[in-house]
Amino acid sequence: MLKFCKWLIVPVLGLFVIGIAISKPSQAETFRIALVGDPTSGPFSYQYKLLELALDHAGGDHQVEYIAFDGATAKRIMQQMEDGQIDVMFAGYRPEFEQDFSQVYVPLTRGILGHRVFVTRPDMAQALNEVETLDDLKGHCIGSGADWLDTRILETNGFCVEKATYENLWRMLDHGRFDLLNRGAHEVHAEIGLALDAGMDLVVDQNILLIYPLDFFFYVRADDRARHAIITEGLQAAYENGAFMRNFYSDPGIARSLRLIRDSKRKVFRIPNPYMSSQTHAVANSYWEGY
Repeated sequence: MLKFCKWLIVPVLGLFVIGIAISKPSQAETFRIALVGDPTSGPFSYQYKLLELALDHAGGDHQVEYIAFDGATAKRIMQQMEDGQIDVMFAGYRPEFEQDFSQVYVPLTRGILGHRVFVTRPDMAQALNEVETLDDLKGHCIGSGADWLDTRILETNGFCVEKATYENLWRMLDHGRFDLLNRGAHEVHAEIGLALDAGMDLVVDQNILLIYPLDFFFYVRADDRARHAIITEGLQAAYENGAFMRNFYSDPGIARSLRLIRDSKRKVFRIPNPYMSSQTHAVANSYWEGY
């Protein structure tokens, strides 16, 4: 059962917050979630449905309640987690999140977040078609968010990286400040449409796929074993009976991403994520797409 309340939330650093009030974890619990867009067709409908799926497969009669959440910074969001005002969040992996909170070790989009394609200018198309090696790719400067983990991953792997805010990166690329804009396979189609609507002369590169281990995870407070157990139990049970994969393959955004990353014409380059913990690296390959 779903409950809706008026809301406003600003996504910060790829982090979104879910609040839960739990008193009897094995019975009936209400999971309050901050709503961003339509829960059935919006940009994060997959994540909402996955939370519902996990709760449906965990012991107890749990429900999701969509609630109001005023615009917040990442610092405020994490402070609310620590203060107990908010209980669960899902976010793109960061080592500091794993250190400060308790991570549920099931990647939500099977690592699609770490399957990266590039937005570029039409004049760069031929140059990218000629890329044959990782060193060739490193000859092109990549735009990436100043506070993204992706930026640290790229820099540590020897790439030239131009850092800026998300909004500025698009304008900088359009004006020739760097060659490639690093985007997730699940993000790029919607974003390129917005860029074209804004009058930018940009295209999605059709030649290259860069892969590193990265994904969204659920997080709860470090001492919150009950909430951690409910989500873990539900996700694992959904995997075991096939519901997770049915949901994964049936999602239109995931299906479009899979077509992109499985394109045999793309040259695939893999690099390590040195910022991922040994425990996250140890997550079974069966939970990751293409591993």
